[in-house]
Amino acid sequence: MSELTTDPAPSRTDEGAVPGPPGPDVAELLVEIRTQLARDNDRAAARERVIDRLHDENQLLRGGEHRQLLRPVLTDLQHLRNDLIRQAASLPLELTAADAANLLASFADSVELILERAGVQILPVEAGDRFDPSRHRAAGIVPATTAEEDGTVAEKLADGYFDLTVQRPAAPAVVRVRRWTPPAATGEPNTQENS
Repeated sequence: MSELTTDPAPSRTDEGAVPGPPGPDVAELLVEIRTQLARDNDRAAARERVIDRLHDENQLLRGGEHRQLLRPVLTDLQHLRNDLIRQAASLPLELTAADAANLLASFADSVELILERAGVQILPVEAGDRFDPSRHRAAGIVPATTAEEDGTVAEKLADGYFDLTVQRPAAPAVVRVRRWTPPAATGEPNTQENS
């Protein structure tokens, strides 16, 4: 029988011993990892530059798109301003209050046409209409003379505006609302008489 020969057990280094330099394979691997990390960092920086450039272009396009949408309104407003200046220069000295009111109403009509071209419509509201919180904003309370008037519009202070694109009010009409308070019952004692 042949004897098996075994290599002696590898010797252990002392706990305080410093390990030697890595072998050639480990050193080459570290250089390769560093090179790969540097390339990845360069690619990430390039991607960041592309993202920043695309973001800037996107913002520029949005601004241009916004201006394109507003261009008809801005053109109409320029015409209105020119009309106002022209009218102001040609007003007669003997202008009556009725003439001034008619002139201002005609400019209000011009603004209404501008709003309609931009997709905004005047919200009609009249005294006696039922108060609707989705279309009206209460700016005051007026006593109602009958119970039937409770919750109705007493007075319009400012028109509201309706956005035709989204089909909802853009700005509510500002109104005063009637509120009914029932008269006190005749059987109750009047506390003011004794004071």
